Formats: sequence, C-alpha cells, structure tokens
Amino acid sequence: MSSTQHHVIFIDGICVLCNRLSRILIRLDSKKQFLLSTLDSPCAKKTLPKHKEDSIMVFSQKGMIYTKSNAILFIIRQLPYVKWIGILFQIIPTFIRDHLYDRIAANRYRWFGKHDICPLQTHDRFVQ
Repeated sequence: MSSTQHHVIFIDGICVLCNRLSRILIRLDSKKQFLLSTLDSPCAKKTLPKHKEDSIMVFSQKGMIYTKSNAILFIIRQLPYVKWIGILFQIIPTFIRDHLYDRIAANRYRWFGKHDICPLQTHDRFVQ
C-alpha cells in the first residue's frame, strides 16, 4: 500500500485508547482509505514537520496535516456510517473541542493504560 494514495493516521503507539480506537476505525473503514503509523516511526519523521506531543495527527492525501480534534473530525467525516457525527461535532467551536481533546490526551495513560510496544505494528494497514 502506498501512503500517497491513503490518508495516514499517526497515533501514540503505546496508548491503549489510541489502539482501541484504531481497531474500530479499521472495521469502519470499508474503503480502506486509512493507513496507521506511530508518531515516532520513520514515516512520521519523513512526513510530519516537527510537532508537539499530540496523540494523533492525520496526513491527508492532499498533503494537509490535521491535529487534535480536527484530526478526529477529519477521520469521522471520511467514514460512511458515522459521517453525521463529525458534521454535528463540527458545530462545536474548535477551542472547546481541543480543550476536551487535551484533557483526554493528558490523562490517557492514567485512565486507559499503555502498552510496552504498539500492538498494531503487525497489522497490514500499518506503515513503518
């Protein structure tokens, strides 16, 4: 699979929440338009500019980079069965969505736990 023909989602590979949501995404992504990678992968180093410690970033096919709640909305709007959720949440101002995102991201290990290594590395939709 070529990353230029897909949207690439960069996640915190050891975050349990990120991995669970990624597995749900894989099931919902019937068009197979998303690939996954970690924020510390060679693909991320090559593709992303220097970034702060976000737990998710999306590099779109058109070269756009989405972060925080905008990344989540971008992903949701691409999925046929849940697209309407993204449209509804887009009504909420970005600063409110990002504040909620930051709270979850800051507490994700404490609330959900973390893996020693990224369990998705062996999945066929994972990009090094």
